[in-house]
Amino acid sequence: MRLSRRQLFTAAGLTALAGGITSNGAVAAAAPVRTWSGEIQVGEWERYYLGLDGGAHQKALGALGIAHRDGVRADEQYLMVPVESVRRAALEFGDHAAADVLRDRFGLDSPSMLGRGLKVVLGQNGLEKRYLDDPGLQLRYIGYRRRYANQVLPMPAAVRRALA
Repeated sequence: MRLSRRQLFTAAGLTALAGGITSNGAVAAAAPVRTWSGEIQVGEWERYYLGLDGGAHQKALGALGIAHRDGVRADEQYLMVPVESVRRAALEFGDHAAADVLRDRFGLDSPSMLGRGLKVVLGQNGLEKRYLDDPGLQLRYIGYRRRYANQVLPMPAAVRRALA
């Protein structure tokens, strides 16, 4: 996978270390500083959408002024959204897809909502990576999805802490 210059500079900004001097004169490095900057394409964000968030994704799209005439997904898949807005969608509305796209983009140590949803519907662990690239698995999920239409998975506290 090739990264653009903007992605490389964003990644470098995330891993920048702030140095300091301890009381005994030794040089110490602080923890990496996370900056919530950059943009995420709506289509990339919606790759993680399963529909088990109780309508949080649609509420987030509405709050951000993103048209979704079918009532489910955004009309404009190539629209770029600020990372801070996607983070807000995860924290304020409980949008699982937003939490997962940020988890993958920034390497957050938090549970995968996509993985949890696939476990509930398909009964298997470890399907997240495969789901993102396998249309057959996506269709299989869609076939079972109707039974779980009213089920809402709560956002774990670990996900909220990772995004804070």
